[in-house]
Amino acid sequence: MCLQRAVTYFKENIEPQLMAGKHVMVVAHANSLRSIIMYLDNLSPQEVINLELSTGVPMLYIYKDGKFIRRGSPPGTKEAGVYAYTSNLALYKDLMLQKL
Repeated sequence: MCLQRAVTYFKENIEPQLMAGKHVMVVAHANSLRSIIMYLDNLSPQEVINLELSTGVPMLYIYKDGKFIRRGSPPGTKEAGVYAYTSNLALYKDLMLQKL
């Protein structure tokens, strides 16, 4: 249900924008994002169940030659989630974890 709606919307509305060379930010509820990530990364239902998303932390995908390439680091030991690969975001994450 959510999977079908989210992926259909992504294919019909987001992918054409990317094909046109535009940059797109997708902001959605965690279940919708899991569905889209499942599609982008070809994840199994079990892999998606175990996927943890950090609130407010961006995941970066590059659209190139009709394929989606995830740019980021794997989940860390302290907190699950995928962080964009910029040094500023990594520094911000570390500062936020220190405050916890």
